[in-house]
Amino acid sequence: MKIIAYPAFKTKYKNPYNWLLYTNMLQQGVIVEEFSPNKLLSKKYDIFHLHWVVETIVRHPNPFIVWIRAISMLILIDWVKSTGTRIIWTMHDETPHSILHLQVADWFQKEFVKRIDGYISLSTTGKTIAEQMLLPLKNKPCSIVPHGHYRDFYPNQITESQARKELNIPDNCKMLLFFGYIETYKNVPHLINVFRELAPSNWILVIAGKLERDHLKTEILSASENDYRIKLFLDYIPDNLVQLYFKAAELVILPFKEILNSGSALLALSFDRPILAPYLGSMPELQSQVGKDWMKLYTGELTTKTLNEGLIWSRQQKSHKSPSLDKLDWDILSKKSLDFYRLTNR
Repeated sequence: MKIIAYPAFKTKYKNPYNWLLYTNMLQQGVIVEEFSPNKLLSKKYDIFHLHWVVETIVRHPNPFIVWIRAISMLILIDWVKSTGTRIIWTMHDETPHSILHLQVADWFQKEFVKRIDGYISLSTTGKTIAEQMLLPLKNKPCSIVPHGHYRDFYPNQITESQARKELNIPDNCKMLLFFGYIETYKNVPHLINVFRELAPSNWILVIAGKLERDHLKTEILSASENDYRIKLFLDYIPDNLVQLYFKAAELVILPFKEILNSGSALLALSFDRPILAPYLGSMPELQSQVGKDWMKLYTGELTTKTLNEGLIWSRQQKSHKSPSLDKLDWDILSKKSLDFYRLTNR
């Protein structure tokens, strides 16, 4: 079986999801190649698998170029479908994030969905939402293939005390962590405001991740106002330093306004760190799998009350066992994806 993916391996530096999925597929004896128009036009593939396609297509600031990219992709898809290639889409988010050209994005997504031969959802909640939002999906084959874990991908040799020392966390303080690329919908300035209003004794808030929007830096700096209880690491975190932040943390928080699936949640669990997250998207499904000892969910927007309850809960969380992530092993998930490819390729 020959697969071309958009993307396959090149986004490893930003999110290793695709790299892990397709690297494990290679071990099953199939061929996986990185997308390029030339490859798609010059070679024959069984499967064309796309991720985050709307976000990527409409990312350019020039609307004329965006229209050209959108139309070109649809022409490419029509061409390869005519040669027998099956089109598979993985739906990662309820709605594409940080879209510059909403009209183009809406048109392109509707046209794109008409053309796919099947789609993968990371959760049963995602499948339900997808079919409500995009009616053509009700008549398309679907497979539920969850988001995999990140155990053994990032280095994990440092001790908690070493990590805390590296980040200058005082001995008498606990650390609350937000980690990941910082987008508007992730609600980081609001988290800072709530943390400062609560002012929990002996807690430090650490914000670590690259800013995806320039205006967010101003908002975050304004919200934190050089508060000594808030440590900002507003830059790309190299793979070898990821362990520092999670090993030092008492609790990981996801203060998102909207969330369907979350690699950050899987990353925290992969480092055996409990999570405070909104009762949205697939978070209840993930909680049911790993247990309420590892995930506490809140309804509505994050408030001082829900944050305080989360901090108290994290101090009471004393499980000595790691969360069960065996079903989220990439070997299992890659095989499940391949089974779905074969089903749609009959």
